[in-house]
Amino acid sequence: MKYFVPNLKLSADLPPQNQLEDKLGGLPWGLPPEQYPICSHCGKSQSLLAQLIHHPKRLDLGRSGRVLLVFQCNHDPGTCPTWEGGSGANACLILDPEVLSDRLVPMPADSPPLELEARITTWIPKKDAVTKNQKPAFFDDDQYWDLPDAATDSVDCVTKLGSVPAWLQSPREGPGEGWVFVGQLSDSYQFLEQPTSPIDIFWDESDNTWICEGPNFGDGGIGYIFLRFGADKPEGWFFWQCG
Repeated sequence: MKYFVPNLKLSADLPPQNQLEDKLGGLPWGLPPEQYPICSHCGKSQSLLAQLIHHPKRLDLGRSGRVLLVFQCNHDPGTCPTWEGGSGANACLILDPEVLSDRLVPMPADSPPLELEARITTWIPKKDAVTKNQKPAFFDDDQYWDLPDAATDSVDCVTKLGSVPAWLQSPREGPGEGWVFVGQLSDSYQFLEQPTSPIDIFWDESDNTWICEGPNFGDGGIGYIFLRFGADKPEGWFFWQCG
């Protein structure tokens, strides 16, 4: 199946953001301050994990100009249940273009810890070995474990849009019927070119990429993004697993 991986550039290595762009981390672009998500456990502002724009092939949000924003609470990692979908310690917002402003949202008063900001300059199409007939088995716990290794081993444990999840634990933790998998977030950032700004980074010879630490999804974790489409606009669901 086809999927898309981001070509990342550190925002510190690029001109200041002046328009809506796909990105990871930092502050959201265009989010009305009154809609900034608050953790229902600690009462503090959550941190942006990803901001992704509607695209008919990569990420269908049902309408041109819509934006998906994924957050989790970063104030005291491990205390608020960021790993659990619907826990209130994470959030998925889908915004129509009419509500978006033309600037970055101001930093909330409680200064949530921000993820390293990297902007997605292009999306790179790839293919795994999963067939369309095998896709439903990735969302059924019994069928999943009967899939051939050639299919499950071909699913990348990277940030991507499309195809099927690279489960680290079990499909049983997914949100269930009516929800559609649209993408996943890795707990590390991968760069095709070495960033020039000083960060703690290493060269991964197996992937020919530069890697640095990303969001806290436990030990080697992956976050999963699902959408459920209704009459108005889709709603989102986010959770993560670790190895």
